[in-house]
Amino acid sequence: MGTTGKMLLASTYLLLLGVSLSSAANKGSINVDGYGEVWVIAPDWANINVNDNGFTLNGNSRMYFAAWATDGFDAGAYWQTDLMDKVFSYSIDVSNVGCHCNAAAYFINMPGNNAGAGDYYCDANLGNNIWCPEYDTYEGNKYTMAGTLHTCSGGGGYWDSCDRSGCQTNVFNIDSNIMCPEDRCTINTNKWYSLAHFQNSNTATITMEQDGKEYTFDICNDAGYVSNMATSYGGMVYSGSLWGGGGIDMGWLDGMTGCGGSATLMDPVSHSPTLL
Repeated sequence: MGTTGKMLLASTYLLLLGVSLSSAANKGSINVDGYGEVWVIAPDWANINVNDNGFTLNGNSRMYFAAWATDGFDAGAYWQTDLMDKVFSYSIDVSNVGCHCNAAAYFINMPGNNAGAGDYYCDANLGNNIWCPEYDTYEGNKYTMAGTLHTCSGGGGYWDSCDRSGCQTNVFNIDSNIMCPEDRCTINTNKWYSLAHFQNSNTATITMEQDGKEYTFDICNDAGYVSNMATSYGGMVYSGSLWGGGGIDMGWLDGMTGCGGSATLMDPVSHSPTLL
């Protein structure tokens, strides 16, 4: 199957900013090619716009895909995406996501084993005080992006701990000319481009494409780690988030680029998801 849609994306660590969740809001639905209709649900404080078969995140925001329309955080409503041997793809616009900001698209083994702050969120950095495996398919801005696998010990929904750092590749560390906000790079991040990731027990790759030019890279070069991560691919929940700003160290993401300026959380946009 294949999934494509319009989304504004950001990172997995929003809960670490101390946001207190109360209730959820159904922001609307989009169609995932190869699957069907999914609903964008988010905390009621999140500023998210859904239109043109995609979504935009504004300021500190986070969202999830749900299998049915709901205005509450229902542990059973989250769309359990089967990623094994599949390609998940979408188009993205991060032209407004500047230095030290993180627009993220990722998958997590939600729901957590308890509601926590209300939404059953969990991740590999103990978000919501609940551990679970995490697959970061995009964490970036217009200067670079990274993909990361995070495995955990334990299982059955009760994880003992996770590898916070994970097994990661940052494209700037491969070649500084792969993506940048200029025409000289393979991907000019001032324009729309597409992302596709493929994963199984042998590989996890990300392909970036724009105007007939593309680049594919391995997220993790540790075969054992890749194989371990694959045990989670049978059903993971998609989340998109946007975070950053004063007091948050984003050097791990874009420090190597030499980009400057203060972080201003502007709207990343994503659309036309596909799961094939």
